[in-house]
Order: sequence, then structure tokens, then C-alpha cells
Amino acid sequence: MVQGDLNTTSFLVLGLLASRDWSAYEIAEQVGRGVAEVWPRADRQRYNTPKRLLERGLVTARTEHTGERRRRTVYSITEAGRDALTEWLGTQSRPPALEFEGLIRVMFAEQGSVEDLRANLRNLREQASQAQQLFVSHAGRLHAPEGGTFPERLHLMTLANKFMIGHFDNMIEWAEWALDETEYWPDTSSPATTHAARSREILSYTMKLARPAGPEPESS
Repeated sequence: MVQGDLNTTSFLVLGLLASRDWSAYEIAEQVGRGVAEVWPRADRQRYNTPKRLLERGLVTARTEHTGERRRRTVYSITEAGRDALTEWLGTQSRPPALEFEGLIRVMFAEQGSVEDLRANLRNLREQASQAQQLFVSHAGRLHAPEGGTFPERLHLMTLANKFMIGHFDNMIEWAEWALDETEYWPDTSSPATTHAARSREILSYTMKLARPAGPEPESS
């Protein structure tokens, strides 16, 4: 049975170790290669998680010497660790959560200037563009003949990569659209009334874009 005190970061590390042994530094390095954009908590827990997995018998650790005086700890997944990972993959994932400070700033922008709002939108566009390029570079490595760091996961990494590039493309497109919408706003408060009709027009359009919540129930 999957241990209840394990979290998603624990299984992320087990997933990395399922392919090969990694040192603590290498695990942290892999987390920094795009994983933190998908699961930010992993970045904060990347050095402590292997130690917790070791305490629970889900990984083993050995010390290797990489020079005359340098040592490193290398972790390996155990059978119990593989069993826990397999069982976790068979459970239902939690709904996705979005942590997006820039959007919070948009929601309360009437307390600031329109210049600050538009500067925030430009910053969001730039951040999304930079993050997208990270995954474009990942796509290039996956596309190479050797298939990237995990060639055995090429098909799965491709699925995830397409999502992330599309995710940031949506953010870029939205930021550019929002900059167009706010270009002639005199401030951040008066459009609540002067642009009310435009706001309702946008909302009517976006409601039509929404997909149904789920399949229609079958008739008996």
C-alpha cells in the first residue's frame, strides 16, 4: 500500500530513480530542467525528499568518490519503491492548481495605475515566452536521435512537452490580447462602466468556448 505520508514530489523522485541511479545533485538538476514549471513544490523539496525516501526504505544510498576528496551520495530505487510508484500511478490525481501571481495583480489592478497594469501584462508575456523557450529546447533534445535524457520515455515526454508549450503559448496570446484591450483605457477603474458592454461581449464569447463538464448521462 502507498504510504500516506508520501507526496507528489516523493513519487516524482521515485519516477526519476526508476530509470537509473542518480546522485542528490543530479536529482536536483533534473528537477530544474522544467519539472519545477509543472510542480513548483519539487524545487523546494528536491534535496530533502531523497533522504525521506531512504528513511522509508523506498530507496537505498551509497557513497561514491568522484575525486581524491570529493564524495557524493547516489540513490537507487528499491522494489518497495517501485511498488509504491506503480500503486500511486493507479490512483486518481488531484485537480490541477494554478499559482499565478500576475493574474492576482490583474484582478485588483483598479487600485493601481493603468501603466502598472500594462507593465504587468508585458512582464507576464515575457515570462511566458522565456518559459516556453525552455520547453522548446527540451523538444529539441527529445527530437534528437538519442531521444533526450530518458529515451525510454520519449513518447510520454512528448505528450507533456506539447502541453507545456501550448500552455505558455496560451499565456502569451492572452497577454497580447489583454494589452490590446487595455491600450486605450484612461485608467483601471472607469472601464467597469464605460466598457461594460464590451466586457459582456467578451464573457458571452468565452462562455461559448467552454467545453461540457463531462459526457452526457446515458438515457435508460
